[in-house]
Amino acid sequence: MIYPNENNNQAFYAGSEKDILLEVDLNGKIRFDILLYTIYNQLGIIYKIVNADLEYINGNNFGNIQLQLRVNDASLDHLDIYLKKYKLVNSKIDIIQKKEAS
Repeated sequence: MIYPNENNNQAFYAGSEKDILLEVDLNGKIRFDILLYTIYNQLGIIYKIVNADLEYINGNNFGNIQLQLRVNDASLDHLDIYLKKYKLVNSKIDIIQKKEAS
């Protein structure tokens, strides 16, 4: 049998996930479809496209996109590293869920 490592809290509890709104300014160094492919398939982050204002000039993508992402702390760190690698300017906002008053 394989037992989880008792010294590692992540073995017992999944990291808490939260929804964030990510805005990325594309600078022509990476294609839009490659960015989305990497976010979903390689980083394992679920996303929704909120808004996209893109231009395709000479094989390069320029503009900005807004994505709603469901992330935990580890996936957010991997995403930051990936965006810094391509020098993509970005901003993140935590989404606050509205609840009905009782």
